[in-house]
Amino acid sequence: MGYNSTQQGFSLAEMMATLAIAAITASMAVPTMKGLVANSQLVSGTNDLISTLHAARNVAITRNAQVTICPSSDAMHCNDAQWQEGWIYFVDNDRDRQVGSKDEVLGAVNGIANITILSQEFEQFLVFRPNGQIMVNTTAENSGEILLCDARGREFSSRLILHVGGKPEMVLGGIDSAAYKNCSAA
Repeated sequence: MGYNSTQQGFSLAEMMATLAIAAITASMAVPTMKGLVANSQLVSGTNDLISTLHAARNVAITRNAQVTICPSSDAMHCNDAQWQEGWIYFVDNDRDRQVGSKDEVLGAVNGIANITILSQEFEQFLVFRPNGQIMVNTTAENSGEILLCDARGREFSSRLILHVGGKPEMVLGGIDSAAYKNCSAA
């Protein structure tokens, strides 16, 4: 009596070929995934800053008060922190650009990982006047920009431009300014 059996399963050669194709596909996907994560972090940090700018400007106008935004590593005081370590914004009733007993802290943003935030005009603080216009490090300046970047450099950065009216304008990527030559996450 003859028995006719068919083999079921995969040979070793077939399994190795399948694993090789899967490994090649995965190796191509990893850099793309890293780029997506980096883009997501940069967009998130930019959105946090834009939200703060809009909220601070809105409070300045509606309360007819000066509102200050400054770097803060402890979410309570303006200090020598870098912007990426976090910031606070507050109604600056005594207009000294420091949180005091007469001032009201409106909000704080914790540090943003893997992002560097640079600004020449807003290095120490950014102030919204009661009319919604901005004042920067000196009373003579009325506009400036903030650059957010990561380890990929200026090509993948986002820049916020603040004109005298106080509304931020966002420009993505390709920042070619010598002022930001060291733009990369620390």
